[in-house]
Amino acid sequence: MERQGLEARQGEIRFRRILSEQQVEGKPGIPDEYDGAGIRAVLADRMAHTRSVMESLRARGVPLSPYLEIGAERGQRALVLENDFDSRGAAADLSFDMLASTAHYAREFGCARLPLRIVCDVYALPFLSGTLPFVFCFETLHHFPEPGPVVRELHRVLAPGGTFYFDEEPFNQALRLPLFKGSKAYSHGHRNASLLRRVVERFFAEPSCNETEFGILENHSIPLSTWRKAFEPFAEADVIVQSSRGLRHPLFGARDPLATSLSFLLGGSVYGVCRKAGSGPSVQRIEDALACPGCRVRGTEAALTWDGTAAGCAACGVRYRSKDGVLFLLDDKSLRELYPEMVGPEMVGPEVVGPEVVGTAVPAAAPDPALAGAGTADSPLPLESSSVRNASR
Repeated sequence: MERQGLEARQGEIRFRRILSEQQVEGKPGIPDEYDGAGIRAVLADRMAHTRSVMESLRARGVPLSPYLEIGAERGQRALVLENDFDSRGAAADLSFDMLASTAHYAREFGCARLPLRIVCDVYALPFLSGTLPFVFCFETLHHFPEPGPVVRELHRVLAPGGTFYFDEEPFNQALRLPLFKGSKAYSHGHRNASLLRRVVERFFAEPSCNETEFGILENHSIPLSTWRKAFEPFAEADVIVQSSRGLRHPLFGARDPLATSLSFLLGGSVYGVCRKAGSGPSVQRIEDALACPGCRVRGTEAALTWDGTAAGCAACGVRYRSKDGVLFLLDDKSLRELYPEMVGPEMVGPEVVGPEVVGTAVPAAAPDPALAGAGTADSPLPLESSSVRNASR
């Protein structure tokens, strides 16, 4: 299966860095992107939506701690779990700048507690297999050529009986004749377009956004058949196809032929709850699930020990350090390709790195043997509703 390339990953990092400087530091950036006040309003809406979703999941018996969020961007959803639901977990993203900005938004929204923030590769998550009770993401899977490999990796780290929730993922719209390039998402013209303009652009315009100009993939053409295949590893997949607020049907099982046909023509989004087969123990602390990226590249799994500033692997001797509270868990090759500035003598968090660099072998502390606790998810039910959104900032 096709995977996200290096150019797309590097573009993601560049784009998010510009956004962070623009929205957090007030520096000049991309004119048709939100400024600090604008993105704060967007984040407030996303956090409210997250509260609603997590309340629904908790009511259905889904354990919300410890959790892993991928594509966490500014950490706004993880902040909701940490501060409103007393959950503990990790916010993972490829963008250091987005994760570093979580502290800023925690202050903005009066949140006292931060998640563990991790820069990592979603194709090789730095977590031990079969350890996490709950993994989730919002508007993330469509940034990859195919969702299948990413979903399989999420399935790997889930504990037996664990739950995966996803939301706001687009699927292909067959009824579209792209005669012109549409207004950019988040531009003033797009946000203030008339109803007629929105209808015309939906059916006759090629979608446009700033991400693609940085080489980032915006894959809105994923067919429903591909989404079905992506969730095959799960024992249960309660997935809803939504083309409008009044047009919803299940992705699996008996389907209304008319609703299915309309969804095929109109496009829309998918969201749902998936459960891994079995039942069994999961970790009680997110730190106990951390795995060495270097060992994973070499085909083995080894636990990391996190001391609050760095994570060490006793198996290979590598010590992974943090910067501004964000832990870098990338293998050496990926680190050099994506964050070359992190390779060399520089300040990385509270320690000054001299000849030792992030990802270079140095003595590590003995691993924490604790892999205790138990957590199983009850069979989840499909959520009753979810808004169709396309905001990915």
